[in-house]
Amino acid sequence: MYFDEPITGIYTALHTSQEGLSASEADARLRANGFNEIQKRKNTTVLVILLNQFQNFLTVLLIIAGVISLFLGDLYDFIGIIAIVILSVILGFVQEYRAEKSVEALEKISAPYAKVMRDGKEIRVPAREIVSGDIVILEEGDIVPADIRLFEESSLKIDESSLTGESTPSKKVSAQLTPGLSVADQENMCFSSTIVTYGKGKGVVVNTGMHTEFGRIAKTLQETETGKTPLQVKFEIMARQLTFAVIGLVLVVFIFGVLSLDVPLMKLFLFSLSLAVAAVPSSLTAIVTISLAMGSRRLAAKNMIIKQLPAAESLGSVTVICTDKTGTLTRNQMTITKLYANNMEMDVSGKGYIPEGKFYYENKEVSEIKHIELLLRTGHLCNNAKLAQSEGKWAIVGDSTEGSLIVLAKKGNIHEEDIQKGYRQIKELPFDSDRKRMSVIVENKKNKKKEAYLKGAPDIILKSCTKIMVNGKIHLLTKKDRDRIMQKNDAFAKRSLRVLGLAFKDVSRLKTYEISTVEKDLVFLGLVGMIDPPREGVTDAIAKCNAAGIDVVMITGDHPATAAAIAAEIGLLHPEDIVLTGTELDALSDAELDAKIKRIRIIARTLPIQKLRIVTALQKQGEIVAMTGDGVNDAPALKKADVGIAMGITGTDVSKEVAKAILVDDNFTTIVNAIEEGRTIYDKIIKSTKYLLACNVGEVVSVLLAIIMRLPLPMVPLQILLMNLLTDGLPALGLGSEKAEDDVMQRKPRSPRANPLTKNMLILIALFGLFMGIGTLFVFNLYRGIALTYAQTMAFTTLVMFEMFAVMSVRSFNSFIKVGPFSNKWLTIGIASSVLIQIIVIYVPPLQKIFGTVPLTGMDWVVLLAVSSLGFVFMEVGKIFIKDDAGQISSTAAPQPAAQKNNI
Repeated sequence: MYFDEPITGIYTALHTSQEGLSASEADARLRANGFNEIQKRKNTTVLVILLNQFQNFLTVLLIIAGVISLFLGDLYDFIGIIAIVILSVILGFVQEYRAEKSVEALEKISAPYAKVMRDGKEIRVPAREIVSGDIVILEEGDIVPADIRLFEESSLKIDESSLTGESTPSKKVSAQLTPGLSVADQENMCFSSTIVTYGKGKGVVVNTGMHTEFGRIAKTLQETETGKTPLQVKFEIMARQLTFAVIGLVLVVFIFGVLSLDVPLMKLFLFSLSLAVAAVPSSLTAIVTISLAMGSRRLAAKNMIIKQLPAAESLGSVTVICTDKTGTLTRNQMTITKLYANNMEMDVSGKGYIPEGKFYYENKEVSEIKHIELLLRTGHLCNNAKLAQSEGKWAIVGDSTEGSLIVLAKKGNIHEEDIQKGYRQIKELPFDSDRKRMSVIVENKKNKKKEAYLKGAPDIILKSCTKIMVNGKIHLLTKKDRDRIMQKNDAFAKRSLRVLGLAFKDVSRLKTYEISTVEKDLVFLGLVGMIDPPREGVTDAIAKCNAAGIDVVMITGDHPATAAAIAAEIGLLHPEDIVLTGTELDALSDAELDAKIKRIRIIARTLPIQKLRIVTALQKQGEIVAMTGDGVNDAPALKKADVGIAMGITGTDVSKEVAKAILVDDNFTTIVNAIEEGRTIYDKIIKSTKYLLACNVGEVVSVLLAIIMRLPLPMVPLQILLMNLLTDGLPALGLGSEKAEDDVMQRKPRSPRANPLTKNMLILIALFGLFMGIGTLFVFNLYRGIALTYAQTMAFTTLVMFEMFAVMSVRSFNSFIKVGPFSNKWLTIGIASSVLIQIIVIYVPPLQKIFGTVPLTGMDWVVLLAVSSLGFVFMEVGKIFIKDDAGQISSTAAPQPAAQKNNI
């Protein structure tokens, strides 16, 4: 709409003209249609956000456990549990509150002022007061205030990367276009919040506020639901599983106790409630939070900032990475890698904007570059960009394509100071879309001549040439020369290089410097081919993803040929993969997309809603999706993705606000390193969970067996609570500092649908808990004849030591031999602290009275250590016969072989 209509028809439809609106008409339209701004959605109140945190099932369960502790009269346990709940609620509240600011960030990047025609005069007005029908004047550096249809332009270029994903500025035209074009191809349209990088233009406002492309994205962002992270889902499932297990076990214990023991009903009831508190690993939430916080700090050191703690683990669950090309897989720095001059194809070394590199011909360095000096100088002079260095980093001010020509010249020892001293620009004939070339007329102070330097589309430049420069001499340009040049141009283009032709002319005899007189009878100098090169390490990162079973999908606004060339170079694209354009994607039904989604490797020329559709389609297949993005266009998909990752350098405010993580260095390799850390975080949480549950099962089994065998209770309630809240928790926290498993990035992703308590894990937990309970009861029965308190102290201490040996074994999914016994200092401190607490409780008289303990002898320790150490042996042997599938690969997301183009 609008881009394919004649400008006169648009004037009629909007009741306006080239002279603009009158002030009174603009005011009337403003009152009728509202301000040109993003409408605020109804914000969620602080109270609602706070109450939402209590809908978490595990939080509710812990509150119940705290109330039970208070009912038992144990104020300290109640305070500890409630403190954990409060911490979790605060963290969740902060995260959700920050997410609410995403639409506010959209408003911040709107253009504050704009130049318009009112009553036939040019005036500046607040951008929010722009109305449909206004005539807007655009100049270099302006932020486009609304969606505008151009009717006049002069070499106008607009950076639309935040909207379309295009890595280079869009060259604008004013002519009517054909129907059916995507936003990226609507060259006569300027879209709200994009940036004018070059030239001038005038246009009529066709859409404002929420009706602009920018506004539609904001609306989509408001309507996109934010899903729960995999960690939240898994632990809600675990909480339900634990609840059913706890209720069942407590009922069994209570019923058997009533039938088998001569114990007062209230005492048995209190003991059962105490056992219920012990059966719920109340320190698990704190362990998860601390593990995530520690992981987040490590990720920050690796250039990945985590905004929401569960996203740290979610990175480890990722099965698909949807990534942009420009700036993430590539350097976002146009680099000239090929040139053709003097009938020779030369390679140019160097990376990005760093002005260091060499020239090679047939793999041999070219030390003498005198014969291409004129070509290099032409690229530097026919240019409006600047190369600048700040804090040791090189950057381009202006167009990146022009910047690459300056870098090329510097590699050939042509510097800005020499240009300024030896040459003075007289006139510029700017680039326009009709001529597809740019000319500058320069006074050459060295030879006292006036010279024209040109660059542009190779075929256009060649048509204007009648001569060619070869090895410093000018010859007539023959048909054979033309054919050779065009063949080389085609060869460069097939390698997805952007190609420019360069030419010059002596214009000393011309009296006026017009297009008609300057841009003919030119001397052809050569071709330059440029590309945005891959980042260092990205090829290895892609290979790492393949080994880890993670699919990578490139979603970009660039041309499909350019995207495919980069993808093939870094090992992302193989013959069986599919390359789609946004238009081809729209032609697919949902069913067709579902059938092909796992083979799609590149989607080029995409629009915001298409990115969102890809993420949604992948999630429908059960995939856990990480989505990278930097622009306004990426915000809905970032919010919808399981892990939205905003770019730290190029990212807009809205992308950073809505994302769960921020990539500080915009580097794809950092994402892969973060996924490795995320997998390690999950491993640590699973190890802690396995340890806590195995120990709690052992406690319950020892009590249950005692009741079944009609023995006295082997522990008192406070001993159970102390064990659960102190001795269990400290070593489990130490597990959070365990190093990564060696094979962490050689496994396929975990099944997104798998429960946190897997079958094999439950078997290991149950068997160890049974062994632990039987061993504890054996020691209890051995000492029961001496004194009940003595026997209970021995049983209590035996259980604690079982737990210390257990935590040493769960450090690795593999044999304990592979990890040093003291390599984790924090775990060593945790074990030492737990043992010290146990010794204090046993030997300090005031605590003996509170916890019902008596001192133990040296031989007592020998007995209980001999029994409890068998638990360590049991767990190590169990690893051989029962593989712990928490650390094993799943078959849900096998890596797709990746490599040439196979369009649909």
